[in-house]
Amino acid sequence: MEGAVMKVVRYTACHAKEWDAFVEKAKNGTFLFLRGYMDYHSDRFVDHSLMLYDFKGKLAALLPANEVRNEGGAKVLHSHKGLTYGGFVLGRKCHTAEVGEMFRAVADYLCENGFRQWHYKQMPTVYHLLPAEEDSYWLWRMGARTEHCAVMTAVDLRNKERHTASRKKTYCNKLRREGYGVEIGAPLADFWQILTDNLRERFDAAPVHTFEEMTFLQQRFPENIICCTVKSPDGTVVGGTVLFITHRTVRTQYISASPEGKRTNALDFLMLALMEHFSEFPQYRYFEFGTSMAKDDTAINEGLVMQKEGFGGSCVACRSYVLEIQEPTNNQ
Repeated sequence: MEGAVMKVVRYTACHAKEWDAFVEKAKNGTFLFLRGYMDYHSDRFVDHSLMLYDFKGKLAALLPANEVRNEGGAKVLHSHKGLTYGGFVLGRKCHTAEVGEMFRAVADYLCENGFRQWHYKQMPTVYHLLPAEEDSYWLWRMGARTEHCAVMTAVDLRNKERHTASRKKTYCNKLRREGYGVEIGAPLADFWQILTDNLRERFDAAPVHTFEEMTFLQQRFPENIICCTVKSPDGTVVGGTVLFITHRTVRTQYISASPEGKRTNALDFLMLALMEHFSEFPQYRYFEFGTSMAKDDTAINEGLVMQKEGFGGSCVACRSYVLEIQEPTNNQ
């Protein structure tokens, strides 16, 4: 790769087809990086996504990103703040040395365009189709500092010996005997009111997505965004979840229960049923529960982590880094 030069191009709408085609074939691409997902909230972010081309003019990587101004008014590039994770989206034949060229090329581009910082949110490894941790090495080489580390919990669906807390099994068996049931592919409206009521009452908050936005995204990505509910014997919905399904990972994007659902531990029943369901499909490796951070976003919510670990889950680190942009990096 010696002498190779990466060309950095800012994404515009005319690149949409090329962008999406690359995501579909990338070794760490998910539907969240498709423009049909990224652009649904384009009114909230100043998109500054980048496309990197190698010395032969072939698209080599994507960087989903947006720009902001810090308190001092300086330009800052963020891994797209409308997405759960970010970082470079890489081709399957990408070489480790190439990723170093990508980091240097983007840093030089940012310097030339007046940026002073680059906030890089790394993709958790459970979303990699192939090993794709080249960025970990080059972040270290580039002198990036760790800005944040969150704790995510994921269950390995292939681990048939995973430990499930006995009380969860007890709740599950009890509800099954009583006639509770799970609907996979339930109407979103059946669950959304439970979710919004819970968030309002417990945190005086609302879902990140509006009902209209989630309905729109579900219609656009029907294979990737699925609502699942648990119903009492009389057919009343007492809890549910919205799943974001990627190539090999199933994520509980939203999860909530009604008062009756909480009293009966209906969500334990739902989660165990869903893990059993997706275990039957060999393409799915992980069932992922999201992060479990306390209000200060530094300490972990130990009770929540233990609850998730009770399903047989274990920790996946979600790291974010900061690179200071001061001068061209050609000699680094």
